[in-house]
Amino acid sequence: MLSEIPIQIENVEFKNIDKEIMRAAMIAELDAINLYEQMADLTDDEDIKKVLLDIAREEKIHVAMFETVLLQVDDEFLKVYSDYSLARSRD
Repeated sequence: MLSEIPIQIENVEFKNIDKEIMRAAMIAELDAINLYEQMADLTDDEDIKKVLLDIAREEKIHVAMFETVLLQVDDEFLKVYSDYSLARSRD
């Protein structure tokens, strides 16, 4: 993604805008996690590695925050999420 919004905002129905915002935000955070973790793998400097991994962890928190909001604004996602979670807990 890297600075490109993956949706055409003008084509989104108003009732779906919050869902699209949360999804785009999650995509951006996941991209950042990948970037920081990949850079951490490239460096031999332990201080730089520590900083990059710490920032990646913060981005993971952001993903969880956006997911929580998405679950509040997208009833279908909430249903799929809860159905899947319940099915997984029975395994």
